[in-house]
Amino acid sequence: MTTIAHSSIILLGLIYGTAFSFCTLVTLGDLFYRKVKRVILFPMIAGVLFGITGFLQNRFLGGVDLLPMYLLHTAAAFVLLTDKRKESIISLICAELFSGCMIGSMQTAVFSVTNGAERSFVQVTLLYMTGYISAALFVFLLKRLVRSEDRVPLGLLQIFLLTGISCAVTSIVTRSFTMSDYIPNVSPEAAIPSVLMLMSVSVLLLLSVKADQAKRFRETNELSEKYMTAQAKHFEQNRAADTEMRMLRHDMKNHITVMNGLFDSGKTDELGEYLKELGTSFSDTQSVNITGNEIADAIIYEKKKYAEMNGASLVTEGSLKGLEISAVTLCTVLSNLLDNAVEAAAQTDTERVITLSAKKSGSFYYVCISNPSANAVDVSADIPTGKSDSTGHGLGLKSVRKAIEKCGGTLELSCKEASSGYIFTAEVLFPVKL
Repeated sequence: MTTIAHSSIILLGLIYGTAFSFCTLVTLGDLFYRKVKRVILFPMIAGVLFGITGFLQNRFLGGVDLLPMYLLHTAAAFVLLTDKRKESIISLICAELFSGCMIGSMQTAVFSVTNGAERSFVQVTLLYMTGYISAALFVFLLKRLVRSEDRVPLGLLQIFLLTGISCAVTSIVTRSFTMSDYIPNVSPEAAIPSVLMLMSVSVLLLLSVKADQAKRFRETNELSEKYMTAQAKHFEQNRAADTEMRMLRHDMKNHITVMNGLFDSGKTDELGEYLKELGTSFSDTQSVNITGNEIADAIIYEKKKYAEMNGASLVTEGSLKGLEISAVTLCTVLSNLLDNAVEAAAQTDTERVITLSAKKSGSFYYVCISNPSANAVDVSADIPTGKSDSTGHGLGLKSVRKAIEKCGGTLELSCKEASSGYIFTAEVLFPVKL
């Protein structure tokens, strides 16, 4: 019997460690939607370590203590799976707590349902295994339910809420769970709160994901409306310019007659003023063709007006002709970057000149936006900002980065000290569609 018991402990440790590690990996990467490295063998390696450690503890210490295994798992997962930031370790610990609660609740539910029957040692072992595997399948089902191409990571508050509810209910359920020589003694009523907790977690997770998707949908609609408004003004400006140009061409014969008369009369000063005024009329009627891309031109035209209202000027050069990208994506990138540039320039005491340069380089379109800044900007932060109030500032950069990454591009930010203040630069690469 001792051999069978030791073999069962190794087997259960193997399955528990694998299930726990799998649940943690799925929870962190797919439910919490945090950046995580997909190390395929990590759950199996964790299972082997759990099994061996449990066997050694039981043989030499007379029992199994899971705490050292959890600590070792946390350290290994933090080093191998995450990007090693403070927020990553918090999310990882919450994912492990959540996974442990899922396994514990499922295990309690399985033993509660089968509490009345006589069970052999092998049957109890199989029930343990059933609970572990069922928990892993349940977490995998949650992953399928919340899968979406337009997801955003859950906030820490949402993660704390999900983990807190799971831990609270699990702690209540475990009061009716006692052990006696490996055989669990579970109250039949324990299955009800366990199932309710699993259902509540599922609903809360779905509501959190759907709320984030609804927010993203609203933001997309606002950007689309913003783009349509800018495009309408752009087309209206072009239409008015074309009308004025046709009128000037129609009156050109009269203008030539007047200029000939002034020249024949020797009134060169008046002729010069007349030509200057006529040249101004031509410049005022030029079509709004800034980069050769109608979407970009519409946005830049509006931001030029916005810059002038804030005592700044927007200087553009280059071309984006031929750039094939969705209107919403281009609006997200240019609108947010130019808005931030104008707001930053408006706070400086130096020459408030914002530059936008664009060109095609190889298989990419390159866009560079530079602006003066009164403060240094920490470009290594999640939300780069030079303001003391970082809650509402810089959030647009998150939308920019997401939009650029979604279309296969890149965003590089830099801030360098200048003779007076700082120069903040955003460099964007859009891929050329072949």
